[in-house]
Amino acid sequence: MIKINEYSRRSVLKAIGTGSATALLSGVSISMASANPIRIGVLVPISGGANDILVQMIAGVEAGINKLNKSGGIFGRKVVAIYKDSEGHPNNLQKKCSELVLEDKVSGVIGPYIGAGRKFAARYLSELNTPLISATNHEGRFCHPNLFTLGPTPVQEVKPLIDYIDGGKGKKYFLVGSYSSWQNSMFRQSRFQIMPHGGIVRGQALTDIGETKFEPILEWIKQTDTEVVLLCIPRANGPLFVKQANKLGLLNRLTFAWIGFNELHHQVLNSEEREKVITCSSFVMSDDKKEALEFIKQVKDIRGENFPVTYYAHNHASAIAALAKSWEIAGEVSGPAALKSLPGLKFQGATSIETINSESHHSSLNMLIAQGSRDNLNVIRRIGPVDANAGCKI
Repeated sequence: MIKINEYSRRSVLKAIGTGSATALLSGVSISMASANPIRIGVLVPISGGANDILVQMIAGVEAGINKLNKSGGIFGRKVVAIYKDSEGHPNNLQKKCSELVLEDKVSGVIGPYIGAGRKFAARYLSELNTPLISATNHEGRFCHPNLFTLGPTPVQEVKPLIDYIDGGKGKKYFLVGSYSSWQNSMFRQSRFQIMPHGGIVRGQALTDIGETKFEPILEWIKQTDTEVVLLCIPRANGPLFVKQANKLGLLNRLTFAWIGFNELHHQVLNSEEREKVITCSSFVMSDDKKEALEFIKQVKDIRGENFPVTYYAHNHASAIAALAKSWEIAGEVSGPAALKSLPGLKFQGATSIETINSESHHSSLNMLIAQGSRDNLNVIRRIGPVDANAGCKI
C-alpha cells in the first residue's frame, strides 16, 4: 500500500517515467512515444514537502494521457507529459514556464500545486500565449485570461459541507488551517456560509505548514463550547490533529469538517477517528458509479491494485481531458488555439461532464459529501453540479 511520505526523489523520478506518457524532467528525455508527440507541461512539487500530493497529481495526468493514447491520441498524434519541478514557492516559475514553452514546446500547462504559483505562472504564460489549467483546491477571487481552474472554490466545497453538517441548527465552529493565502481567504468566505445558519465561530488558528504539535490549539478548543472544527490541513501532517484530539478526549465532542480530506488521510486514522471526519469532494474512491469505477481502473492499471486514488488524481485527469477537447474543437494543437476554445468549454471530465465558465474561467463541479468509516471514505450525499461563484471575471 502507498504510504504518506515514503517517496524519495529517486522513486518520484522513477514514477514519472512509468506508464504510456513520455516524461521530460529538467530537459532530459526519457523516451519518445511518437515522432511528433503533443506535449503537455506539468508543474509538480517534486521538492517542497508535498510528496503525497505530487504522486497523486502524476497519477491523474498518467491516467488521462493513457486514456487518450489508447483511443488514438489527438489527430492521430500521441500525447506526452513534460514535468518540471514547481518547488514549494513561485521564485523559479518564470524560468520553468519559459523552458516548457520555448524549449520543450508544450501547447498547454497543468499545475502547479501552491496558490501563489498559479497566479505567477498564469502571468508568465500569458506572455507565451499558453493556457494554464489548475486542478487543486483554491480560494477563487483570482481570474486571469490564461488561467482555467478545475479545482473547487469555497462555494463548491465549504458551503455544501457547512449546509450538511449544520442543517440549519446554528452550531459552534472553530477554524483550523495551515497558513497560506488561499486558506486565509477560504476561512473569511466560510464565515459567510456559517452565519446564515445562526452559527458562531469561537476561534481561528493558522499554523505553519508542516506543523505537528497541535496540542496548544486543541487546549484552546477544549476551553470553548466548539462543536465542529472546520479543518484544512491538506498535507500529510493533517491526521495528527485528529489523533491528538483523540488523545485529549475531544473525539466524542467534536465533528471534523475537513476540507481536502482524502483517502491518504483516511488510511492513517483509526476506525473511531475516521468516523468523526466529514468532507465535501469532487471524487472519492468508494464511489460505485460506473464512471468512477472506470476511472479507478484506469489509474490502477498503471499504478497497481493497492494504489489509493484521490480527488487530486481525479481533477488532474480532467485537466488532460479539458485540454484535449479544446484542441479537438479548435482543429489544431497550440496554446493560442486552446485559449480560444477553453472559455465556455463543456467536456467529459474523469467521471462527469464539466463546464468552464466563459467569464471567470472557473469550472462547475459535481460535488458529494463523504464520511470516514472503518473501511472507506463513503459517499453519504450527492450534491450534483455546483457553480464556482468565482467572485471575479476576466
